[in-house]
Amino acid sequence: MLEGQSILVFAPDPWDDIWRNRHQIMSLLCQRNTVLYVEPRPYLRSVLADLVQGRIGLRAQAPPRVRQVRPGLWVYRPPRYAPLSGRAPLSLMTAAWRKAALRRTMRRLGMEQPILWLFRPDMADVPGHYGERFLIYHIVDEYTGYADFDGGVETGRLADIQRREEELIARADLVLVTSKALLARKGGINPHTYWVPNAVDFDAFAAAATAHVEPPELIRVPRPRIGYVGAINDKLDVSLLAQVSEAYPKASLLLVGPERPWTPEMRRGLERLHQMRNVFMLGQMPVERVPEFVAACDVGLLPYRRNRWTEHIHPLKLYEYLACGLPVVATDIPSVRDEADVVTIAANAGDFVAAVAAALADDDAQARARRQARAAQNTWRHRVERISELIEAGLDRAG
Repeated sequence: MLEGQSILVFAPDPWDDIWRNRHQIMSLLCQRNTVLYVEPRPYLRSVLADLVQGRIGLRAQAPPRVRQVRPGLWVYRPPRYAPLSGRAPLSLMTAAWRKAALRRTMRRLGMEQPILWLFRPDMADVPGHYGERFLIYHIVDEYTGYADFDGGVETGRLADIQRREEELIARADLVLVTSKALLARKGGINPHTYWVPNAVDFDAFAAAATAHVEPPELIRVPRPRIGYVGAINDKLDVSLLAQVSEAYPKASLLLVGPERPWTPEMRRGLERLHQMRNVFMLGQMPVERVPEFVAACDVGLLPYRRNRWTEHIHPLKLYEYLACGLPVVATDIPSVRDEADVVTIAANAGDFVAAVAAALADDDAQARARRQARAAQNTWRHRVERISELIEAGLDRAG
């Protein structure tokens, strides 16, 4: 594994949010390196809205906040007094303040010539300001696909997202993508672009499956349980989930994760689910408790809509379900097809609903073992070892 490096990560989500691949990767890399995880930079509009609505005072949370969350890993919350702003001269001033504050923190941690790790096209302004020796651009989504759910985005903004991303890809020393579809779409710009799919903390999920610990929140949630554990947003087909609920009234449809709808359609779909008697929506759970909720299900669902966004994703929960031995029913998205021998892939809504019945009846111990064996081949430690090899080769190229 990579060791002895300083790693500066600009993350698109807070550390305490639902865990994604950056949380898992940095939790392993910090064992032998110094990692500074920079939470999302605030926008001027959100800061002003908080001030107007009294959620913060002029001094509240103004300075940057640094906290150590585990050995070798610090989380940095950017100062709210220096929000992102699109207009000069304010944008130039706040950018200078942000850089100065972060550099002070880096000096306190002894971070020099860090590996800079970025995840989004809107971070294209970051490189070149922190003395980095190596730049990684890690692509986990087709970001222009968000526009399908973001209230409609004008062509100019889509072109700007595309331009920024292409600049980052070309500038990076290493580009990582999480799906084969992303590799096909992004791989022609930078020769040092590699596919490293998402994975699972296998030990945690397999242990939860063996322990058979029933979360107290599920005492009144009868079996069988048809589960989805993850972010509940517009990539999900909530109409399909409602069909599953109606088709299996004696089963419980369990949804565990934060609800973050963007569109009126999604909000209406969630309202409908909340009103259904056999649907249980528990919200976000602490990351250390997620395995016990997955293990408490009888079937795992990957109920994605098919669109530009989901064509490029590689869902983390795929291997989490498999690590618990669950039969998995998925809509037909490209990244799931590689696991078709251990996952049931439905071509349409009718097939999806019917496949749930077969999954509920699945009590084949050998099939369960095959699913767990597949997950065991796809752990985060495997992925971090691969990423470490790619970084070390890149550092050797750079001299």
